[in-house]
Amino acid sequence: MPILKIQDFNKLVSSKIISPVYLFVGEEFYLIDLCLSKIEQFLTADDLNKEIFYASESSAEDILNALQTFPFLSERKVIIVKGTNKIKAVDAERLTGYLSNIIETSCLILLYSDNYKKETVAKRKEFINKCIASKNCIAVDCRKQYENEVKVFIKNEFDQRDKIVSHDVISRIVNENGTDLLNISNEIEKLSLFVGKNKKDITQNDFEKISGYTKEVNIYSLSSNIEAKDLKKTIFILEKLLSEGEEPVMILSAISSAVRKMLNAKSMIEEQGISVDDTASALRIHSFYAGSFFANLKKHNTKKLKINLKTILQADISIKTGNSDATSALEKNILSICN
Repeated sequence: MPILKIQDFNKLVSSKIISPVYLFVGEEFYLIDLCLSKIEQFLTADDLNKEIFYASESSAEDILNALQTFPFLSERKVIIVKGTNKIKAVDAERLTGYLSNIIETSCLILLYSDNYKKETVAKRKEFINKCIASKNCIAVDCRKQYENEVKVFIKNEFDQRDKIVSHDVISRIVNENGTDLLNISNEIEKLSLFVGKNKKDITQNDFEKISGYTKEVNIYSLSSNIEAKDLKKTIFILEKLLSEGEEPVMILSAISSAVRKMLNAKSMIEEQGISVDDTASALRIHSFYAGSFFANLKKHNTKKLKINLKTILQADISIKTGNSDATSALEKNILSICN
């Protein structure tokens, strides 16, 4: 089967066709995460029937044994192999045979976060090529997107949020953020949060306000001190921003962005096995700030960061509906993150 474009994969998921093997391959980490999330939701495997392996640390024997284990009170077992671009040659050769001897009660999901066309390890390259050619495998090209594809992505993301955005605004987003989907996704979320649920049209004026806001020194300081879990300094900056007339919803957007960046970094390093340098590059963290960011990242854990995102959403609703004092809601969120 030829390698699919992301759009074709989305149609395939909608048609509810299940494959025994999936390969999500390419340099766009955001698309790989998106594909994995969609297929996990589709397969609805619980924790008892899902196992995650890291290719650089696990042997083919470990993975094959897991595939051969029958699911517990479920139709199939899901085996996810992260960092397939780092799989050892001997393990790649061993797994090649599975492509023609699949187990119907298992689903193997391979995540290869690199340009497979530049693969230099012969056995690993052979394994990836056989995955792409196999009738038992659905391979999806998660390459970096071209500018015209990114513009379609932006429009679709706003459509899903029930927002109308002009071609000019889409072009401005691409001009300021390039084609990195993670940054663009964050920008879309900030814009949607800024205009609120009741406003459907997003204008250039909205974009200019949010764009200018993200460049303010105080906002950067707020985010960096949240990352450092410095409660005293963060509260001080919060009070300064509020006294200067900054909108609470904008401050909450900055807090949300800081938490999401940390959560994405945690996911890439701890779950996908991506190196710190590659993570910094993917998240566009300047080398000057990377050291402090990753040092501070160790102070946070993934479970708590996910909880923080939920409380941020609740605060957003409370502030916009007037059910909560904005300052108190912001302070409670900062306290929860920095505590």
